[in-house]
Amino acid sequence: MERAVRVPGANLNDSGRNRPMIIPGTKPAMWAWAAAVTVLSEAVALFTRFGLGVDAAQFNRTAPLVLQLHHMFWSLPLFAVAAAMRPFPRVRRALLGIAIGLVASDLLHHFAVLPIIVGNTGWHWP
Repeated sequence: MERAVRVPGANLNDSGRNRPMIIPGTKPAMWAWAAAVTVLSEAVALFTRFGLGVDAAQFNRTAPLVLQLHHMFWSLPLFAVAAAMRPFPRVRRALLGIAIGLVASDLLHHFAVLPIIVGNTGWHWP
């Protein structure tokens, strides 16, 4: 007589009760990191730009060079570190998600949000 074996994460019915959670380190978690970082980075950028009334020219006069870089460029070292984290897949996927979120936020900010709100991309180099 065969015994039924319950497989973790298996969805035997379509009710949604047995669906697996997003576990850190899984591919869905990587995209969750990306989405969270995109939203958080864009919120900080919008608050700085419109809440505090600081535009890029004003910010660049007072901020150190390392802060003047578009946050997309911060993703480059994260991608490099993530490549070295192959033995640690959870850390690697989290770093990849954060890096993807920074790229997405910068592109969203300059090519969707700013053109709608101010009428130009606001793209500049430090």
